[in-house]
Amino acid sequence: MILCVFGLSFALAEDFITLKEYAKMLYENPRGISCKECHGADGASQVLGYYTKKGEKEPFTVPSIQNLSFEAFKEALIEDKDTKSIMPTYSLTPSEIVTLYNYIQELNKEKK
Repeated sequence: MILCVFGLSFALAEDFITLKEYAKMLYENPRGISCKECHGADGASQVLGYYTKKGEKEPFTVPSIQNLSFEAFKEALIEDKDTKSIMPTYSLTPSEIVTLYNYIQELNKEKK
């Protein structure tokens, strides 16, 4: 009896977080390395750091991910990375990739 009541109450319970909250969580900490750390709060281009080239200080700029097509976004997340890449491998599921993409697109719309 108790198991039936618990099962029924679980089935009728609302989600703990909204889809937008889940998407934000994925963006801010998908697998221990935040997208936000390199791509900023909204996926815009930003200077991540500086390096010296031929004695000159050069910025290392992370490209914007706001206006990428879904295919380009997905490819950047699933492609094999070489040792020179600073983009981490997240091992995201296909639905997590879609959720992240939609979150970034939504942030871009809200900004306008």
